[in-house]
Amino acid sequence: MGRELKRVPMDFRWPIDKLWCGYVNPHKVHECQLCAGTGHSEDYQKLHDSWYSFGKEEWVSNPFRDGCSYNRLAWCHNLDEKDVAALVKSNRLFDFTRVPINKEQKNIVEQKLKDGGNSWLPFNNGYIPTPQEVNEWSLKSMGHDAINAWVCIKARLKREGKKTACENCKGTGEDWQSKKAKDLYKRWKSYDPPIGDGYQIWTTTSEGSPMTPVFPTLEELCLYCEEEGVSVFGHSTATKEKWFSMLSDGFVMHQEGSAIFI
Repeated sequence: MGRELKRVPMDFRWPIDKLWCGYVNPHKVHECQLCAGTGHSEDYQKLHDSWYSFGKEEWVSNPFRDGCSYNRLAWCHNLDEKDVAALVKSNRLFDFTRVPINKEQKNIVEQKLKDGGNSWLPFNNGYIPTPQEVNEWSLKSMGHDAINAWVCIKARLKREGKKTACENCKGTGEDWQSKKAKDLYKRWKSYDPPIGDGYQIWTTTSEGSPMTPVFPTLEELCLYCEEEGVSVFGHSTATKEKWFSMLSDGFVMHQEGSAIFI
């Protein structure tokens, strides 16, 4: 959630909620117009869109999860043997390849657990799942992430002899109009606000900006946070005692049940 205590001068007057100028490069990147700054080739982008089937949707009921639906046209739910092979090669299907399937492998996992490790095999078990198994898995669970998409797209483009990177920017996403403009951007260095005797809370969920005024003592800052309902996480706030404890330890956190947000 990104909260931190900064010591700044008492007369520090940078506006609350405004990004600190020292964290924002004033020199803009010259974005490649051909790929819109993605660095991807047109063929890559087409496959990326088909992975989720953007603009071509047919939502149907998920047979494995009550009350849920999925886009049955999306490539991510219709992998073939070559797609699965690429994911296995990249160690992206642990639910199939890193679970024990014989007594010897079960013994290895049991020993790992006794030694304080996790329940995954330290090597592939030799099993190659079928496309149907993987496609059903994607519907039963959280499914594929962006890395799986990248693996499948890259593998298919390689099979088809096509490029992954934009021909104009060579994958950088940048198209500098002059060496001077690039040098100005690359040479810029970020810098922190000045250090002083005051106490102030900053958010780091963005580049960084102050959330409170500056106070002469930590106690006064914590009282302000309680009275003004300064966010610890989302709409959640804290008492002055809790703020004091967290800021003193240098670790601001929020807990909801067993989940901890830091």
